[in-house]
Amino acid sequence: MSMFVPGSPNDPRRGERGLATVEAVLVVPLVLVPVLLGVVVFGSLEHTHLVLDAAAAAGARAAAVAGADTPAVRERIDTELADGGLSAADAQVTVDPSVAAWGAPISVRVAIAGQASIPFLGTWSVPMSSTFVTRSEVTH
Repeated sequence: MSMFVPGSPNDPRRGERGLATVEAVLVVPLVLVPVLLGVVVFGSLEHTHLVLDAAAAAGARAAAVAGADTPAVRERIDTELADGGLSAADAQVTVDPSVAAWGAPISVRVAIAGQASIPFLGTWSVPMSSTFVTRSEVTH
């Protein structure tokens, strides 16, 4: 059995020098960068979903206190969307029914087209919505 000294001219692994560097150069941009971008994109979509949940809940609470769909309800939803970094002009808000008797359910639905954008691959529209139901607290 012949012995060799690592790094010597007769080392059989001598031709593999730098192979780990080449593998890293190929793996990082082709595997790790898309995974990182995916995490960022899905995190952004989850943030949008949480803002929609908060806006629908705040709107439903305001509608329950008012007992109807009023400008104050719409303003509360718009404020919640703006606080979350979303444009109220892009959102569709539905309050059903527009006037509710005491104890009747009031449903508030807030919908928006979220954006999934990955550099060099494109941008996709992702329809997102949230619905919150509460009971009216006002007698008419």
